[in-house]
Amino acid sequence: MVHNGRWEIHSHSTVSDGRYTPNEVAELMADHQVALWSLTDHDHVGGCEEAAQAASRLGIEFIAGIEVSAALNGESIHVLGYGVDTEVEQLADYGDQMVADRRQRMAKMVQRINDLGFEVTMDDVREIAGGGNLGRPHLARALLKRGHVDNLQQAFDRWLADDGPGYVPLARPSVPEAAEMIRDAGGVVVLAHPGRYSEFSAHLQKWIDAGLWGLEVRHPSHSQADERRLIELADAHGLGKTASNDWHGNKPDSVSKLGEVVFPREWKEEFLEAVGL
Repeated sequence: MVHNGRWEIHSHSTVSDGRYTPNEVAELMADHQVALWSLTDHDHVGGCEEAAQAASRLGIEFIAGIEVSAALNGESIHVLGYGVDTEVEQLADYGDQMVADRRQRMAKMVQRINDLGFEVTMDDVREIAGGGNLGRPHLARALLKRGHVDNLQQAFDRWLADDGPGYVPLARPSVPEAAEMIRDAGGVVVLAHPGRYSEFSAHLQKWIDAGLWGLEVRHPSHSQADERRLIELADAHGLGKTASNDWHGNKPDSVSKLGEVVFPREWKEEFLEAVGL
């Protein structure tokens, strides 16, 4: 069933910037006949225990995951980890430190938005985050709720993009450091949505040497040309290939798309072997 069933291996909950709790995500996965699911919240594994228990109850194969926010020359590079041991101290400590760092960063970003003449508060952001790891999407939603923007993309375009006036950088590990942390926790390392990055090919061999297993070839932000290029790159380097919806549950039609990502059987078999299923 896992080989032939629907997969969602890149998803987020309220522990980071998703709309639904881990238990609610599990229920939605079951409703849409997802056979294999991984929760990959940003920089934290705090939702994986709840997710695993819910998945077991609902008959879903679950893989504990994380999406680590790394960096290359100031550009944000996301690194997925699959099959991690959530009890590993280094991983737990990293998550706790990132929660604190993101809280401090968010306070600075809120102040910058206020200085630009638009009222928004930390309480606004916390209420939307629901106790999760504070991120830019939460601030964007707070700005939307306040009526300062017409949609979430507008918040990023005006203020929250990496070069925006409301942006504050976050200290991040390098990609090799992220890969090493994931591998030390027993995980499989995959580069998330590589089509987004302005430069990474020249660094790929270094990342492979650090433990990179695969590329997320199929992603909503990738064009068909991106996908073809990434397949060729993965094959040239002997890397695995994955596919995802990068599911957050924040868009109006996101729930209806659950389980619809096309994940070729060959890719599935390589991934299952890598994670030991």
